[in-house]
Amino acid sequence: MLEQMGIAAKAASYKLALLSSGEKNRVLEKIADELEAQMESILSANVQDVEQARANGLSEAMLDRLAL
Repeated sequence: MLEQMGIAAKAASYKLALLSSGEKNRVLEKIADELEAQMESILSANVQDVEQARANGLSEAMLDRLAL
């Protein structure tokens, strides 16, 4: 799975390199909009991740890095 994601990311990087600055900015704006739209579910999932990590004994320093 990670290998496939890496291959897809590399292919996307080649396509991204061909975009103009304006096109890249529009893509980034769409990504930002989607992150904002999904903020509640992202934060909820993060809380669950932190709770699970705490239950598994992750250090406070690592928990701080994990928490959004």
